[in-house]
Amino acid sequence: MERDDGIQVLRRAAAALDEIATAPGRLRLVDLQSRLGLAKSTARRLLVGLVEVGFAAVDDDGRVTLGERLLGLSGANATHIAAAFRPTLERIAEATGETVDLSLFRRGQMLFIDQIESAHRLRAVSAVGGRFPLHDTANGKAALAMLGTDEADALLTGLDPPQRDALRAQLAEIRTTKVAFDRDEHTAGISAAGVAGRAAGGHIVAISVPAPTDRFLTHRDRIVAALRDALDAPAWRN
Repeated sequence: MERDDGIQVLRRAAAALDEIATAPGRLRLVDLQSRLGLAKSTARRLLVGLVEVGFAAVDDDGRVTLGERLLGLSGANATHIAAAFRPTLERIAEATGETVDLSLFRRGQMLFIDQIESAHRLRAVSAVGGRFPLHDTANGKAALAMLGTDEADALLTGLDPPQRDALRAQLAEIRTTKVAFDRDEHTAGISAAGVAGRAAGGHIVAISVPAPTDRFLTHRDRIVAALRDALDAPAWRN
């Protein structure tokens, strides 16, 4: 019975961390309670435990983020990859004038590991450490296109048939063109282009350039050209 109780606690902790990672700095205790389907007292004990061991942190407004200890445990590869790709991100940022994101394919999601923010007052910004879906983001689609057809299909089971068929067609095109697009899909008013490849250790890494849609459409060719050039960077290992 004690072993079963321990496994249940671990499962709840893992589920809570997944929720926090998906929306870093945007959830409070009441949100975790609702998303996990737990009693308030149980959710509170769980969050207190995660904070005590450094796996979660709560700011003065009660918003929850991943803790420094957890980021440290998972960040060795991410830190190495981010350092290797930093010069590439800087070149893209200089060429486009837009925000540039670096993300890592992890557990069926994209983990944001580095970012250079645009100087524009109106710009797209995502939290480093956040996790984003595959099916409606430029970096996610680019990463999916790096996988074999069967492996990619296995990650699309949650989509309805029309969505799945449309995405399969997009992935076939991305495998040819090497560039993926998010056209107002993940966030209304924001579009993006992205490319992906394999880095040291075989990790799938994606670089994406998001921008307000009007500006993205105006400078689309410049953004795509900068991303294509980035595919020749030495940080990639094909």
